[in-house]
Amino acid sequence: MYRKFFGLKKRPFILTPDPEFLYLSKVHDLAITHLEYGIVQNAGFLALTGEVGAGKTTLLKYLFEKVKDSLDIAMLFNTNLDPHAFLEMLVREFELKAPSSAKTDLFDTLAQYFIQQYSKGNRCVIIVDEAQNLPDETFEELRMLSNLEAENEFMVQIILVGQPQLRDRLLEPALSQLAQRISIHFHLTALQPNEVKDYIEHRLKVAGYSDKAPLFDDQSVRHIAKVSKGIPRIINSVCDACLTYAFADDLRQVSKPIVEKVIEDNELLQIFIDQKRDQSLPQSLPTTGRIQGHELQELRNILIKVAGRIESLEKRIEALEVAEKDRVVGVLEGMLAKERQRNMALEKRLLSIGEKFKRLQRQLGMSDGNNQDEDINPKKKEGKYWRLFGENMLKK
Repeated sequence: MYRKFFGLKKRPFILTPDPEFLYLSKVHDLAITHLEYGIVQNAGFLALTGEVGAGKTTLLKYLFEKVKDSLDIAMLFNTNLDPHAFLEMLVREFELKAPSSAKTDLFDTLAQYFIQQYSKGNRCVIIVDEAQNLPDETFEELRMLSNLEAENEFMVQIILVGQPQLRDRLLEPALSQLAQRISIHFHLTALQPNEVKDYIEHRLKVAGYSDKAPLFDDQSVRHIAKVSKGIPRIINSVCDACLTYAFADDLRQVSKPIVEKVIEDNELLQIFIDQKRDQSLPQSLPTTGRIQGHELQELRNILIKVAGRIESLEKRIEALEVAEKDRVVGVLEGMLAKERQRNMALEKRLLSIGEKFKRLQRQLGMSDGNNQDEDINPKKKEGKYWRLFGENMLKK
């Protein structure tokens, strides 16, 4: 939508992980150094943790793009699996065929393949994303796979990737044997406030922006750094919306008022800001005993699923921009309109979830004192983006 207006070759702030856009901050560069060292030294277990949206998947894609010709890699994203289902997925990822679906046959098929590849001088790597969701029994299955050794060298390397909760899981007594085998563990932190400007400019440059005048003024960058807490995915979400708003108002530069408007219109971002503020409060506040921890985790999981839907929408928009050259825009616009309707329904559902989340926070005594009686307002439809696109898209 705004690419030609700002002289961009591609959208700079897509939410889907793209190694081409990786910004090597000090902490990201250090993370790659640790992982490269672990791979070269044939460490059996490696662990990479970080907040949601910190750039873990993008970093891994960047790393393995460099070494893909020398490694046989299986990446698993659906990790809430029992040991049997987990082994089945591994067999599929390595494109193998087991004699039967029996657990022993699945394990033997993987073991024979790893031995075969090792004898040829090839290396096999298993990457488990969102590893904090793995059941204890599946962790144990991974540990058993790591027992495959020859001449004191591991036949398969395993990289566990997950949110900070993964660190807590690895401290549990039931996983002590596996935790002791982790040779390298790196925690990916958020960008520092002074790195956010470089991050934004880097992505704009990769996307083809060449104007000498900065597309985001200094005040807008500082405000984005403040509300995003340095999380790359949140920065991308805010910046992409800011460019859309600026394009709608025929403005060539993003200012702080535009950023403030974007945040005001974005209920999901408001929930994120409230959540980060609550995490900064003391953790020893008394509870009423009526709220279970799994309820809060369930709400967080829903937010993660919503982020996945947004990423899916990003891909559809990308397809729309490519199809513009092939004169099939009309068909894809119809698909996008249907997706927009589905997302509007999802937003309504999320608003009700947000209200429940606020109530749970108040019961925990974690809500800000000045906002305890404040309800989540319904989505405003007088925003610039809604007036320009919302009603027209719904009519299609």
